[in-house]
Amino acid sequence: MSTHLTPVEVAEHMMGGIEAVAGICLLNRKTAYLWRRPSNARDAGDLPSTRVQRRLLAHCASKGLPMRPEWLIWGAPRAEVEAAMAEYVAPQRVSQGQAA
Repeated sequence: MSTHLTPVEVAEHMMGGIEAVAGICLLNRKTAYLWRRPSNARDAGDLPSTRVQRRLLAHCASKGLPMRPEWLIWGAPRAEVEAAMAEYVAPQRVSQGQAA
């Protein structure tokens, strides 16, 4: 398991899997699987376009997810993403009356 996540892996981690990422981007649910492999235009794990990045950022903003724009370009350390998600999940539990 890598300690550095690609942009696609960051999106998967935050949004519940590769098919969820594709749906958020208004694409066929299987399309995003191709992003895990390199193409002539991008490296493996890179997002294919700025349009996709914008849709993911807009979704995260609407849900309050702690996505950072640079993570969709460069990726991020796994520990950094997990820490951000832990901070996001804890307030959700507290607001629902559960212990964090």
